[in-house]
Amino acid sequence: MHLRGRMNSRYRFVILGLSFLVVLINYFDRAVISYAVTPISEDFGWGNTGFGLAMSMFALGTVAANGFSGWLLDRRSVKRVWTISIFFWSVVMLLLGAVHVVGLFLLLRFLLGIGEGATFPAMNRSMVNWMRPEELSRATSITLLGVPMAMLLGSPIFATLITDIGWRWTFFALGVLGAAVGVAMVVWYRDATPSEPHVPDEADHPDDAEPDLIPTRELLRDPTLLATSWSFFAFGYVLFFAITWIPGYFEQTYDLDLTQIGWFATLPWALAIVLMLIAGWLSDRLMKRSGRIRIARVHIIWIAQLIAALLFVPLLFDPSSGVAVVFLSLAIGFSMMPNSPYYAICNEVFARSSGAATGIMVTFFSVSGIVSPLLTGWLSDIFGGFAAAFGALIAVVGSAVLGMVLFAHPDRSLALTDR
Repeated sequence: MHLRGRMNSRYRFVILGLSFLVVLINYFDRAVISYAVTPISEDFGWGNTGFGLAMSMFALGTVAANGFSGWLLDRRSVKRVWTISIFFWSVVMLLLGAVHVVGLFLLLRFLLGIGEGATFPAMNRSMVNWMRPEELSRATSITLLGVPMAMLLGSPIFATLITDIGWRWTFFALGVLGAAVGVAMVVWYRDATPSEPHVPDEADHPDDAEPDLIPTRELLRDPTLLATSWSFFAFGYVLFFAITWIPGYFEQTYDLDLTQIGWFATLPWALAIVLMLIAGWLSDRLMKRSGRIRIARVHIIWIAQLIAALLFVPLLFDPSSGVAVVFLSLAIGFSMMPNSPYYAICNEVFARSSGAATGIMVTFFSVSGIVSPLLTGWLSDIFGGFAAAFGALIAVVGSAVLGMVLFAHPDRSLALTDR
């Protein structure tokens, strides 16, 4: 459907709402398994290491999809790519609730990762295509609120559903919900066209056009993109730890039941929502005042990660459950805070190939989803607790802080990509 002369600038808020909804449902699917650690482990005879492997299979699938989906989104319809991926992952969620064979469950987790791997490159491409430059970071931060919102809403809901109807029926329900969102995308999502006055010039390219893209080899050599991608790996390492192991951490360390854990687990995500909104507003304000991406984006990222790393330190010493809740909530909140500035760097520094740049960055993120759940499970099995896992987490986040401070210089990268 052609939009010329029919869409006013407010339609971009429909796109914003749909993008938020897809991210929300995407993270419902990612989060639900962590509340089913005990019943799934009992069904398949797993320990923490085996459960971590199941989580890592999902991330392996997203790694397989991220780079290709970013490349595809720079050349093809966002609506087509994104909608197909939504229906694909919804079918896989339905199948996951039905399987009883370990190998098939792991294969479906891998396929789920492939289906969901297009979500964030597609979301970022949509923001570039529809949002004005001065509102890009705020719009992205609103869309990305779907991540902590899914955890905030999902924590008590999934704890209750899994207790009452079991993990399999909960998976079935999420598969149906995902398909409903896919229908909404078919009906209401529209690919932007450059003819619209509010759409940037780098809107979706027609299928027969050859956009002026930055070569992938140049992207892979760019210090700013590599430092940002490693920092996003650390961001993902914390996020996947939180998604996978917060319920198990409280259950195994403090002997809490699933219902109690569900309410405790809402606190980090409630704080993350507030801090992400602050970061989006502050980042855009600094960008408007300074005009410098390093000040507006890079500094917010490394400062938030430094605070998060320091807040994880008390958890090395087996504190009381109350102290653990406070410091874990603060640490995860600050770790989540700079989510939108990552995407803003890809959009502003590598605008001609924002899909590919985002695909590279999100691939690092997805690799963290392989490493974090598996390494955390293995360390907790070996050492009989989570202290060593927190030590590894602090080391990863600390290295990301150093990388951003030393190597992320977007103004130099801008000079390169404008040639």
